[in-house]
Amino acid sequence: MVCLLDVMNSKPCSMRLLYNKEMSGLMQVFFVADHLLKRYVPKVHKHFEKEHVHISMFAPQWLGTVYTNSFPFDLVTRVWDIFLVEGWKIVYRVMLAILRNFEKKLLGMNFEEIMKFLRLLPQMIDGSEIIKNALKIRLSNKRISALDRKFKQEQK
Repeated sequence: MVCLLDVMNSKPCSMRLLYNKEMSGLMQVFFVADHLLKRYVPKVHKHFEKEHVHISMFAPQWLGTVYTNSFPFDLVTRVWDIFLVEGWKIVYRVMLAILRNFEKKLLGMNFEEIMKFLRLLPQMIDGSEIIKNALKIRLSNKRISALDRKFKQEQK
């Protein structure tokens, strides 16, 4: 049985560093998410760069809370079921699936429109569809670990 202490301290979840004084874990999650966005949804990544939308402007409410902040309950429960077994891979996959799902809309928006849209987006989500699409994304723990290592090396 998984308890909150295990979720905070142990793999595959290891959430404690998200909430330390330096927020080093959250910065690492943003780093990985940004690199994955660039690889898996490159047009959105490029458009976000052009519009000066940084991952830290929306990811705290998504990744930092593992979607519990404002997403529909059906999505949250499915994400957490998988998260407790698989760890961060599902969190990144869901982010990528969401941004892929709304790619065409996002590409036609300016900074203000993007920020408003991302704030309202959780209520537009079909949890089952997002999970189905997220699980189709070919993302390995090896790729995530490599990005984690790259982040740690760059922090030295």
